[in-house]
Amino acid sequence: MAPTQRTRNSRPGLLRRLWRIMTQRFTIMLIPHSERSVLNFHVNALVLVFVGVVFAGVLGSFIYLSSVHIGSTAIIEDQDREISERQANLDAVVGEVQNLLRSGRAFDEELVDTINSLGIERPDSSVPAAVTRGDLASFFDIQAVTDGQTREIQDLKNLTSTLEQAIDPLREMRAVLESQQELLSDLPNFWPVGSGMGRVTMEFGPNIHPITGQWYLHKGIDIAGPPGLPIVASANGKVVEMGYDPGYGFYVFLRHKYGFRTRYSHLQSIVVTEGQDVVQGEQIGTLGNTGISTGPHLDFIVMLGTDVVDPSAFLTISNSFIRGGIGTR
Repeated sequence: MAPTQRTRNSRPGLLRRLWRIMTQRFTIMLIPHSERSVLNFHVNALVLVFVGVVFAGVLGSFIYLSSVHIGSTAIIEDQDREISERQANLDAVVGEVQNLLRSGRAFDEELVDTINSLGIERPDSSVPAAVTRGDLASFFDIQAVTDGQTREIQDLKNLTSTLEQAIDPLREMRAVLESQQELLSDLPNFWPVGSGMGRVTMEFGPNIHPITGQWYLHKGIDIAGPPGLPIVASANGKVVEMGYDPGYGFYVFLRHKYGFRTRYSHLQSIVVTEGQDVVQGEQIGTLGNTGISTGPHLDFIVMLGTDVVDPSAFLTISNSFIRGGIGTR
């Protein structure tokens, strides 16, 4: 017989043997410790297989549901932790918002005072006064104002409106300050010795001449210091005269706006040329001891038209102003 024919004939026999095994009956005996009768259960292999499959399915379902429960619990814990962190961040943001609102109100008050002092008219504000601050810390219990918005949002809108309205006044203030700075730069108010160095050894007005010992009218102020200190222009101007004088040594005359002129005498050197335009604070020479002098110093004179005026009325003195100080001239 061919091998294929034998294989076909063996299949029914294999199925019959498998069926006999599955239908084979087994006896399960439960023997109690007492004198009760023994309990016998007669089951076949097919039932046992079915019970095993059901038990395995229940056990697998239990294990699967347990893992799902554990994973869900971990996810919920992570979400709770994330919510807590976001709540803490939100509370911090609310605190910063409240600090910003307080700073905004203080800024608005200072701005109003500054505008009033400068005589600048501020545009009328149509924004209502800031409402009472709410508390976003209770994230799930937000209190709202009548328009349905949280109080912090309304406060921020008011602050934004205040800052927007402050732009034009601030621009006007800047224009006023720039005009003031431009005006001051044209007046001889800048300390004529670089970096605020030097000290006043003789003031404007009646003084005793250091050489003759006689009373005379001192037409400027004397500022003493080490030789070589930079001498700078006290205001924007033009070099109209420079040279050497037996009494004043090397000197420079500057002409400024509004009829002012300044003279810088007893210089050690001159670093500008006649006709040159200079700006306030620009170096024009160095402090020296030329001409009739008892020590290195600058003789600084301010003239308005043909009259001499007291330089201390214009100067912004950054170092110590020694009135009646003893020093070299």
